[in-house]
Amino acid sequence: MLISPLVLKLGLVRFATSLLVVLLANVLNRVLIVELQVSASLVTFCFAFQHVMTPIGLVAGYFSDTRSIWGWRRLPYIWGGMALALIVMPFFPIWGRSLALEPQSWVVLNQGILLFSLFGIGTTVSATAINALLVDQIPEADRGSALTLVWIMTLAGFIVGSSLLQHLLPLYNPAWLDEVFGIVTILALLISLWGTWGIESRTAGTPTPLPSLSHLWPTLRLLGSNNQALIFFAFLWASVLFLAIQTFILTSYGGEVLQLPVAETTRFGIYISYGIITGMIGGHLLLGQWSRLGAKTILALSLILSSLAFGLLSLTSFSPALNLAIGSLWLLGLARGLYNVGISYLTMSLAPSACSGVFMGLWNLVSGLGLVAGEMAGGVLRDQTLQRIGDLNWTYGLIFLLEGLGLLGSLALLFPLNRERYWERYKFLIAKRSD
Repeated sequence: MLISPLVLKLGLVRFATSLLVVLLANVLNRVLIVELQVSASLVTFCFAFQHVMTPIGLVAGYFSDTRSIWGWRRLPYIWGGMALALIVMPFFPIWGRSLALEPQSWVVLNQGILLFSLFGIGTTVSATAINALLVDQIPEADRGSALTLVWIMTLAGFIVGSSLLQHLLPLYNPAWLDEVFGIVTILALLISLWGTWGIESRTAGTPTPLPSLSHLWPTLRLLGSNNQALIFFAFLWASVLFLAIQTFILTSYGGEVLQLPVAETTRFGIYISYGIITGMIGGHLLLGQWSRLGAKTILALSLILSSLAFGLLSLTSFSPALNLAIGSLWLLGLARGLYNVGISYLTMSLAPSACSGVFMGLWNLVSGLGLVAGEMAGGVLRDQTLQRIGDLNWTYGLIFLLEGLGLLGSLALLFPLNRERYWERYKFLIAKRSD
């Protein structure tokens, strides 16, 4: 695995972002749904707006491809994105209490949408710039392993964040929620400053783009004319969607089905993250030892194991069993780790250097749309299914079962994807537009 100061520093920035995401996804989300009894549909609707803003990352990626700011290409977007995400964090506990008191208020709802939108703009802009910087400065053969390492450090942030929050907030305490948000935000700020120091030279020039890629719309049309690119992004959207349905209902499942307190459901993130890191290391070693396996094989294996994990979670919903549930979370994490490795290697093998910012912005956009659809679907499915059948155990069991089946169906989009055909088509289109 490639380890360099640049990769480690970029990983630290993603580590800091993870601390913030854990605070929202594993604490605020759980508290709103379980302790404060706010509708899961309403909560997941607001939370999903952090991903609705992913088109901003595409635009930011284009501008970082074609223009520099004060002599820097990617660094201003990393700084600006992280600053925006950090600034809005202390307002979330205030909004959460307002939502619990006035769940029907359009003003409070719009406040939540605004907060999550600003947070989403910040995280997607910084993530796009980080990935583009990897393409800029890492040799092509090492980009997949570099992105894998950044992803591992991202997951380390989930583990550290979940462990820290377990000690800071073992049981829900309204008086402590603001302090916890403040502590974690300051910690993330310090880590971000350390991680961004010296990662890009101010004298780095902006390369002259190819004539056919000098504007955003022609670049998008070129990628859209490549049927292999369309297959790749369709697979990315579908797989992310079905993996994301459980995002904001998993901790509420722990509270409502397994009857666990906040501290214990916060540990769900630790179980999954340990599994993901194990899967990522194992997937990277598999690709290193048997490169002929290819990213597609790793992705197919990950989808099959994910389906099995959701099948087991469904079983623990119908017949609650804590140990089996924890084992299912580990397996889900292992499968997600393999998925991360496979998608990292495949994405970096398809990213053109001439428009890396646009490609990574589009990657974040499609992933974000999949997350939005999945996360919103999770809350709606939970509320609507519960309303119709009136049984919490069956509600969660059916949702997990749907996720497993959906991931198996995503395999139909993976099989026709071919990297060689992608590059043949890309080069043909570039040559045609240059004539």
